[in-house]
Amino acid sequence: MKTDTLVAIPARYGSTRFEGKMLKMLEGKPIIQHVWEACKKAKVGEVIVATDDTKIFETVKNFGGEAIMTSPELQSGTDRIFKALKGRDEKYIINVQGDEPFIKPETVQKIVALLKSDSEADIATACIKTRDPKIITNPNAVKAVLTDDMKALYFSRAAIPFIRDIEETSKILFYHHFGIYGYKREALEKFVNHKQSTLEKQEKLEQLRALEIGLTIKSILIEKTGPSIDTQEDLDNAKEYLKNLK
Repeated sequence: MKTDTLVAIPARYGSTRFEGKMLKMLEGKPIIQHVWEACKKAKVGEVIVATDDTKIFETVKNFGGEAIMTSPELQSGTDRIFKALKGRDEKYIINVQGDEPFIKPETVQKIVALLKSDSEADIATACIKTRDPKIITNPNAVKAVLTDDMKALYFSRAAIPFIRDIEETSKILFYHHFGIYGYKREALEKFVNHKQSTLEKQEKLEQLRALEIGLTIKSILIEKTGPSIDTQEDLDNAKEYLKNLK
């Protein structure tokens, strides 16, 4: 379905924590297929997988998806989807992480709607409200600080905002960042053409580059979903999560 929106799923094989994770099986399907199917159900535009690996490429082709090969030298998923834009003219580009098998089609739809309706938003993303100390203190779970109108002030692996009065801890709401980004095309071009920023290097979070160069990130709120797959433990938890749904 050709529209002004492209959904691109970056899929790198060589994850340092869990190599080949997107080809691991979950409910009889590779993880990348779960992600692709959810994106297709959103019906916002064409869906492509941008990968650096022939195994992922062939897997996507075999289940009926569209995949393109990109260089393994690219530094990030954002660079990968930007390369995938060559020869295309979409105005809105949605970057859905290939390790999010529980992403919901309506999340993709809401990201697109925010980009199209909010002239201030250069980039759209998603957050989940949480008071779970396991998430708040986990450096692999990224936290966001948002304004009242859902503009991102900062993202961190640390537990932010810092709570000075410890007795207030249980009352404080945190925002757990979810791995989806929507870009207006000109914002994506500005982002990838700028060198890595200081904060980005320190936290290993590329969205901080966007903030440092003056791009505005707005967030939607979504409900808690199943785990993203970064480790074997995450995959085990995902299988348990599916069992509990039944």
